Amino acid sequence: VSRRRAMAWTLTLVSVLSACAVQEQQQARIQNGDEVPFGLLDEAAPPLLPPTPGSITEGVSLCFLEGDRLRVVVSALRSGTDLTDVVGALAEPPDDQDTELRTAIGDPPLVAEVTLAAGVARADLLPAITSLSGDEQLLAVAQLVCTLTGQPGVGPVSFTLEGADVDVPRGDGSLTSEPVSRDDYANLLGSDFASSGGAG
Repeated sequence: VSRRRAMAWTLTLVSVLSACAVQEQQQARIQNGDEVPFGLLDEAAPPLLPPTPGSITEGVSLCFLEGDRLRVVVSALRSGTDLTDVVGALAEPPDDQDTELRTAIGDPPLVAEVTLAAGVARADLLPAITSLSGDEQLLAVAQLVCTLTGQPGVGPVSFTLEGADVDVPRGDGSLTSEPVSRDDYANLLGSDFASSGGAG
């Protein structure tokens, strides 16, 4: 009797496993060769890799100088570029056939890092900015403020010098340690700002 029971359990188990196997097979589907993505069946084909971060470019608004006026230029930078890299792109103005653009932020770099907290961008300046004349310091700060306030999520801009609070010039020449906006440099904005939304 025990042998019959054992055989009965064995048959039951085989039946259950067979039923599972049939269900698994019914869920599978054989892919025709012409439906397989190109190169996937090729043993010599390279492995499929995810897209490289930052490989896509996007238009970023940068502010350069046309004489002593600010002018916006849209440049292609890597998608997801942080604010420090955006400011770094100000070091060399693009070639423009219509006018000669320049920058007050050249070599050596004037900014160590730019961070963003609660909508306020903080630009930490390097001592190299003190080697500029007063007029060039003003234009450099104006370029930074104009560029940073044109980036998504950025409101006013505050400045430090090697981590310590520092006074920066406004467009009218007055000094402040408070965060500044594009409105503080309205007298330096070129005519193209009127058509692009004005100071923000």
